[in-house]
Amino acid sequence: MLDANVLIAALLRDSTTRKLIAMGGIDLHAPAYLFEETQEHFGELLDRSGISASALAEVFRILRGYITEHPVEVYEGHLERAMEILGDSDPRDAPYVALALAIEADALWTEDRGLRNLSGVRTLRTHELVR
Repeated sequence: MLDANVLIAALLRDSTTRKLIAMGGIDLHAPAYLFEETQEHFGELLDRSGISASALAEVFRILRGYITEHPVEVYEGHLERAMEILGDSDPRDAPYVALALAIEADALWTEDRGLRNLSGVRTLRTHELVR
């Protein structure tokens, strides 16, 4: 399970995060929402990445191929519980937590400070996956 900030980090630079997605042997899952959210910010990502639009689109296509995408129907029954777990955190993170619950993910890979130490969903940061 991974969230938007992990995918965005992988899109922006050839990094450990990108290598973990593409070569880490990790079974990765995400709500379809992740890809919609990322595409909505493509222009901003293009500015931040310093690469051409076609190169960024190609990196996005390749990385997306390593992630199993799940429609809302898979996790919608867990959204209420996800909101409870999130408490005062950003409600836009609910699909990630709900999917983690729905598929009984080992962990949610995130660098989002608001998602650390969730009750009921284990979270991991990139440096923890490297270990």
